[in-house]
Amino acid sequence: MVDTAGKIHCSFVIGKARVTPLKKITVPRLELTAAVVSVRVSEQLMKELDVDITKEGFWTDSKVALGYIANEVRRFHVFVANRVQEIQEKSSSDNCLYVDTKRNPADEGSKGLRAGQLGEAKWITGQDFLWESVDEWETSSTEIPPASNDDPEVKKVTCMASGVSPVWPSLVERLE
Repeated sequence: MVDTAGKIHCSFVIGKARVTPLKKITVPRLELTAAVVSVRVSEQLMKELDVDITKEGFWTDSKVALGYIANEVRRFHVFVANRVQEIQEKSSSDNCLYVDTKRNPADEGSKGLRAGQLGEAKWITGQDFLWESVDEWETSSTEIPPASNDDPEVKKVTCMASGVSPVWPSLVERLE
């Protein structure tokens, strides 16, 4: 948040986590699920807080999940398609940003900290770049790769075309 004097304030407001299901699930699916949680929490905060939020950002260290979210061409299997659709409906893919794993504060919340470490945790105070102007945020200049045809989440599309060749009448019919 930036006040009228231009001073930046960063504070922990709400945290939410999910436990990984017992059924095996891929890391990109888990990252996409986390992105959905972020969008839902943002939606809840917009309703509950008496603050005018003009810009929001959702960070992830998963380039694969960002590729899914930015996708406008490929068709995905149901699990991924439903989550991508929810994110795209409730936010813009421009708001989904990449942060490298070393600077991802969410990892502290998911990997666990001792109670004495919570006061200085980046999960609570926010990464240093959040205390800077939005213009100074260093998002990765690395291109987010689009989902490839080899990705197991991309539906395989088969296009078939058929043609009709003209039926030629017999020689007698043509002469008549």
